[in-house]
Amino acid sequence: MQDSFNNYTSDWIDAFARTYKSRIPEDVSKRILSAPDCGRKLNALMTGLAGTDAKVYVLIDEYENFTNTILAESGLNAYNDLCHGDGFFKQFFTELKAVTTKLDAPIKRIFITGVSPVTMDDVTSGFNIAKNISLHPAFADWTGFRHDDLRAIADYYASRCGFNADDAYNVALRWFDNYRFGNAHAPSVANTTLVISFFNDLWCTHQFPNNFVDENLRTDYAKIRHLVTLERRLNGNFHVLEKLVSGRRLQEFLVESFQARELTKKENFTSLLYWFGIATITGNSFDMMEFGIPNETLKVLAAKMIPDAYSDIFQIDERVYEINKGLVELARSGEWQGFTSMLSDVVKENFAVRDAKEGEAVVQATVVALLCAARGPYFVRHEGEANGGFYDIALIPQLSRWPDIGHAALIELKYIKVGEPVPTADLLAKIRDEATGQLAKYAADNKLALECNLPVVTLHRLVMVFHGGDCLMNEEVM
Repeated sequence: MQDSFNNYTSDWIDAFARTYKSRIPEDVSKRILSAPDCGRKLNALMTGLAGTDAKVYVLIDEYENFTNTILAESGLNAYNDLCHGDGFFKQFFTELKAVTTKLDAPIKRIFITGVSPVTMDDVTSGFNIAKNISLHPAFADWTGFRHDDLRAIADYYASRCGFNADDAYNVALRWFDNYRFGNAHAPSVANTTLVISFFNDLWCTHQFPNNFVDENLRTDYAKIRHLVTLERRLNGNFHVLEKLVSGRRLQEFLVESFQARELTKKENFTSLLYWFGIATITGNSFDMMEFGIPNETLKVLAAKMIPDAYSDIFQIDERVYEINKGLVELARSGEWQGFTSMLSDVVKENFAVRDAKEGEAVVQATVVALLCAARGPYFVRHEGEANGGFYDIALIPQLSRWPDIGHAALIELKYIKVGEPVPTADLLAKIRDEATGQLAKYAADNKLALECNLPVVTLHRLVMVFHGGDCLMNEEVM
C-alpha cells in the first residue's frame, strides 16, 4: 500500500513538473524528477518555487477511498498503522502542511473532497491550515440537482425520447432525491450521478431501467458493512440501521470528526451514515438533528446491510432470492403465501440470536429489511399515514415500470412478547378482528388507492401475528 501510494503520488508530481516545465526553473524540474519518493518530490517543488510568482493549487479527490477499504478489509489495527503516528498517509499531510505554511510558500489553495469524519480526525489532526466547509449553508446545493433542474431535464429528454415527463420526474424524486446538507431547511437535492445515469438509460432505451440502484454505490456502501458486526455478533450500529430501515427517525447530534475506534458509539455511527449519504437530515430540535433515509435507492442499500449482517451469522442470501420470487408471484397472480412464509422462517431463525427485549422492533425491522433487499416489483412503505392512522407495511406496485402488475398488499404485523403465554384461539381471533378493522380503514385511504391504482389492482390485506420469533398467524382478511 505504501509503495502504491508513493508511486501514484510521485507520478502526478512528475506529470505536474512536465506539464508546467515552461513555468518552473529547469533545475527545479530536474530535482523533482530525480527525487526518489513523493515526499521529497513535493519538497523539491515547493522549495524550488518559494519566493517566485508561481502559485500552486493542490486538489485531492477520493481522499479516503483506500483508507476505508483498509478499515473494512484489514481491520482497525492496519488502519491505525496507516493513519496514526508515523503512518505514511498521516506523514504525507504533515509534509503538505510544512510546505504550505511558510511565508513564501507557493501553495495558494488546497481543496480536498471525499472526506468523512473518521479519516479527517485521524489523519489531519494538527492540519489546522484547513477549514471544513461541508456544512456551510452556501454550499448546501452545490453537489446535487434541485427540483427545477430535475424538471427541466425530464421535460427536455421526454420530448426527444418519447417517455412521459411527469413519470420520469416523479421516479427521479422518489429514487434519487431528498438529500439535505447542513440543516433541515437546506434545499432538497438529488444525486447527480444517479440522475444522469437514469436519464442516459432513458435516452438509450426509451424505457425505464430494470434496476435503479447503481452498482458503484453498492460497492461503496459495502465498505461499511463491517461496522455493524463485531466478532460475528451484531453490535449497536446494527440497531441504528434497523431503526432507519424500519422507517423510524434518529435524533442525534451531528458529529463532524471522530476517530475510527469511536465508531461503536451510536451518535458517531449515525453521523457517519449521514456523511456517507445513507442517511439525510429530516428535521432538527435545537442542536440535535433528526436523520432518516433519503430515497428508495438508499432504502434498498441500507436494507441490504441487514441481511448481509445476518449472513455473517446465518446464510440467508438464497432466501432473500426466494422472497423476491414470492413478490414477483404476488405481482403476477396474487399468490402471497410464498413470500410471507419465507419471511416467517427468517424471522424465527434470526430472532434466536437477538435480545428478546427488543422483540417487536426485531420482527418489524427484519421483515422490512428483507422485503427491501429482495428488490421485488414494489415500493416497500413502513409506518405510512393512511386515513388518520399508520399502516405497518404497504407493498405499492411500481406501475410506472411494470404497468401490468395486478396486485398490491397491506400487511399488519401484530406482536406478543416472549414472556407472555401462547395466545388462545379466542385471543388470536380477537387480534385478527382488530387487524381486519385497521386494514379496512387504511385501504379506504384515497391517496393509497391512487398510488395502488385501486380497484384496477387488487389489494390483499394480510395479517401476521408473532409470538416472539414464531409466526402464529399468516392470513388474508377481507
